[in-house]
Amino acid sequence: MSNVLNVVKSRNAMSEFTMLIVLAFCLIALSFFAIGFVYAHAPEITILIKLLATMGTVNIAMVFYIIKKFNALSNV
Repeated sequence: MSNVLNVVKSRNAMSEFTMLIVLAFCLIALSFFAIGFVYAHAPEITILIKLLATMGTVNIAMVFYIIKKFNALSNV
């Protein structure tokens, strides 16, 4: 019975990781689009710098979270 539970947990972890990768890709693509859109219409460069810092922080946090989940998945 425990072997079945281990297989189910492993498959669940793999599907969660796959979903995380897809969501991270969408978030990063959306942030690049937002930065490009604001850059095209920004009257000041300071707005762009603030947006780059904000989106960069979010993207870095997402990358660290993905690395953490991947390490947890590797240990399963």
